[in-house]
Amino acid sequence: MAITVRTQSMAAPEGVDEPVVFFSPHADDETLTTGPAIERAVAEGRHVVVVLVTDGRASAARELTGLSVAEFSAARDREFLAACAALGVPQEQVFLGHCVDGALTPALARSVVGTWTGLFPAGAFRTTSWSDGHRDHAALGAALRDLAPGTGGDVRFYVKPDEWALERERPALTSERAPGRRYLAACDEYARTDPAAGRYGIGQLSVPDVFALRRASDESRWHGLG
Repeated sequence: MAITVRTQSMAAPEGVDEPVVFFSPHADDETLTTGPAIERAVAEGRHVVVVLVTDGRASAARELTGLSVAEFSAARDREFLAACAALGVPQEQVFLGHCVDGALTPALARSVVGTWTGLFPAGAFRTTSWSDGHRDHAALGAALRDLAPGTGGDVRFYVKPDEWALERERPALTSERAPGRRYLAACDEYARTDPAAGRYGIGQLSVPDVFALRRASDESRWHGLG
């Protein structure tokens, strides 16, 4: 089963067969977990694709906004798109999967990841670690781990800042730093409050402590297959 994506073409421009594809479980994971890594890939001139996998409806922050499920999901999408732009990723390279938040089964996660590894077998693929404490994050990590033999092997599994120091069964972590400060601008998009523009600062409302950790560090940390 192929995932539903935004209506623009999923194909990379002519001559690009090795894009770097980042799978973000929820809006804000692309910034909190992989923001510096995305910024670095863009600065290196890589063709970066960012896929938002879920619709964000399960966030406890919805109760703080008074929005309906549909309104809340749309507001999260706006934050995500703005953050990707701040990181330097053009809108035509950003896709919304809209799987139901909190219901990302292992089979569905494999479908999401397999859609893109099938399109770009020579591509590089990035997502959250299979050791992550959140089920959706771990499901994407496990899916990429299991599908990695069918890719060129350029896969990385990122750990969010609040889990860097936790003891987990995972390979040793490697650090990469942002070449600039775009990741801070991406953080700002998740704190923006402008109801007239459909912006409610949802990311900041949801996980303020993790945003504080991201603002304090220009690192992304990742591990490989073993």
